[in-house]
Amino acid sequence: MYESVAAYLLSRWGDPAGRIRFDVEGLFIQVWKWDAAATGEGVDVYVTIGAAGGAPTHSPGTVDHRAEFLLGLRPGQDAVASPFAALGLYGHRNGVTISDGHTVPSDGPLWPGTEMMAFLIREQEAIIPTVQLSDRSHVHFLQAMPLHESELLYKRRHGMDALMAHWEERLVPFWDSERGPDAPMF
Repeated sequence: MYESVAAYLLSRWGDPAGRIRFDVEGLFIQVWKWDAAATGEGVDVYVTIGAAGGAPTHSPGTVDHRAEFLLGLRPGQDAVASPFAALGLYGHRNGVTISDGHTVPSDGPLWPGTEMMAFLIREQEAIIPTVQLSDRSHVHFLQAMPLHESELLYKRRHGMDALMAHWEERLVPFWDSERGPDAPMF
């Protein structure tokens, strides 16, 4: 599975500008990075390779669905690789399925110089569409959006839809790695 996901991404965007591997408690995951110019997305894109290697996320009687994660940042923050890899392994290590609307905390700031400390997970198909692998399983790419603590608290109190509406109304560039917190405290 790992090789199939990697081959899909290589065929889509070519060789990444960076790759880093993490080995944690017998599990391994890589974070690959493509510069904004390589993807045409206007942000540096980071993608996990290996999160899909764990248990499938599926309903009984359906084809296996697995997930990897993608993160877009401008400007790029390569120090996000470790917390992003931890996100990719979070489901395996905690026995949970991560899907649209979940938030996953980090042990600290996502990179030096930021107060963002969690990821909001969203479904997406526009940046990297779902791929069907040769074993008929599907890998979809969930988008990770960095959150400040106040945004995480707002989402917990009012829900994801309210946070997304707030961001849309205020045109919050969630991909801006230098942005300050934007959600009102309550």
